[in-house]
Amino acid sequence: MATPHLPSFRRRALSLSSLNVPRRYHWPISLLQYMCLVPAIIGFLHHLSRAWSPPLYDATHLFNMKSTPLIYCVAILWCLLAGYWSWILTTSMVRRWLYQYEVSNAVIRLVILNGINWTLSIWIHRIYGPDQPVMTWMVICGVLLFSNIFKLIWTAATSMDSKYRGKATTSSSSSTVSSLNNFKMGKGGEELHYKSTVVRVLVLPLTVVVFVTMFAMLYQVGQMRSTAGPIHMDIIAKPHPAFQQQEQQSMNNKNEDNLRVMVVVLSAWTPKSLEKRKTFRETTMQLIPKAEDQPGVTFFVQFVIGQPPTEQVRTTMGPLIDQEIQQYHDVLMLNTSDKYEDLSQKVYSAMEWTDQYQFDYLLKTDDDIFVRWDTISKELKAIGPQQGYWQGLAYWNIPPIRNTDNKNNEMNYPLPIFPPYTAGALYIVSRDIVRLITGVGGPRLFVKNEDQNLGIWLFPYNIRPIHDRRIQQIDACEEDMIAKHFGDFGEPGAIGGTMQDMLANIQQGRKMCQGFRTSVCAMCYPCHNKGTNWRDWNFDCHDKKGVTLLHPGPLTLVD
Repeated sequence: MATPHLPSFRRRALSLSSLNVPRRYHWPISLLQYMCLVPAIIGFLHHLSRAWSPPLYDATHLFNMKSTPLIYCVAILWCLLAGYWSWILTTSMVRRWLYQYEVSNAVIRLVILNGINWTLSIWIHRIYGPDQPVMTWMVICGVLLFSNIFKLIWTAATSMDSKYRGKATTSSSSSTVSSLNNFKMGKGGEELHYKSTVVRVLVLPLTVVVFVTMFAMLYQVGQMRSTAGPIHMDIIAKPHPAFQQQEQQSMNNKNEDNLRVMVVVLSAWTPKSLEKRKTFRETTMQLIPKAEDQPGVTFFVQFVIGQPPTEQVRTTMGPLIDQEIQQYHDVLMLNTSDKYEDLSQKVYSAMEWTDQYQFDYLLKTDDDIFVRWDTISKELKAIGPQQGYWQGLAYWNIPPIRNTDNKNNEMNYPLPIFPPYTAGALYIVSRDIVRLITGVGGPRLFVKNEDQNLGIWLFPYNIRPIHDRRIQQIDACEEDMIAKHFGDFGEPGAIGGTMQDMLANIQQGRKMCQGFRTSVCAMCYPCHNKGTNWRDWNFDCHDKKGVTLLHPGPLTLVD
């Protein structure tokens, strides 16, 4: 009876003894073979525990886990497929190596193969994160599928070669030589054999798993659609706890009505934004009037961030933001993108969140803006609750930037000019405007810049902004400003001071801009004795309408 020649799926699996492997190597080699199953076993046990009791939050306790028990069950199926293909690949390769090379060389190759298997599995898990188990194991299975196919093609090609290395060239067994000759003569049978191997080992298991996954996901979607209710219909605004105590104090104090101002401060996941939030609390928020000093107006401040843009950001910044939330309780994480190009979606999500509460005004600003809360408080108290109120640094007849080199370029908005809008540094809208934006169902157009998007949303309602030049986004400083930008201007001393310096000026009775750069003419302010003039920057200003272009360029449409 002929001895099997080269390990293949057509023939019965070769034992280590038949490959002339010394017995002292049997146990270590078998152990190394089984180690290829470690990633799949860990994934199987992990997802089995999650399917039994799915967690509500991830390890940082910041993120809602959206994976259901059914998703973890599907992930288990992909784990089993990954383990099966990993075992097939490893077993086939180690037997081929033991046939062709010395035992020590085969062991080294087996260790390297396991190392690559583990490393790739860990790397793929880190890319997709803990809340995408199915996608993680689908990618791992894809890598293993490609590896098995490549191995089969390579094995078929080398099996047709009459030259063998290692033990094949030194074997004295005539039956082995005869078997090799018979193998070379049976090319048609071998081709048919490899095709059947692909179907039996690769295609059939993959088909079963894919079909189960497809039906499971369809069932999951059906369950979500049957249980999901309309988001914006019949919403009854509820009182916010932050306003209730102040309202009670106002009722006890001459029955004076309390004006409730919801404040949304746009922030981000970056270390720089973490520091900006700290500075914002320590400086400009110190100007928020206390109830005993100025009753009748209550501000509730929430820093708004989205979901981490990458898994690395989640890992590095998650614990720091978790600690910040536990300490200050003023960071709101929404289920929306945190990328710069998705600012409009973040603002819209923030408005959706505020729409569930009772308040009188919504004030939106950024974490690098110094806000004169004391001035704003007095002015809002004087006018009281309003309808259709929209205040900010207004712009009108501004065309979109079509230059792709500009980070603010806008290619999604097809019309030649934007409707009137206000600068995103700070704007104030009344409660009914928030309901108009978020409480009416239907699709929403999102452009890159959230300030321009606000104008697009409100244009159908014929609501026009109240122009307020005291809100500035450039490195200018005027004594009556209510919003001063402290961004990164790329040059030392561009502003002339810090938020701490401006707070100290106000608290110690000095002029707000003392020590700050005042040579830059602020938009819509008189430019006498100033080093710059905004008209030189092709801007014009109307007392009521706000900022526009002095010499508009050609208007463009986007198809």
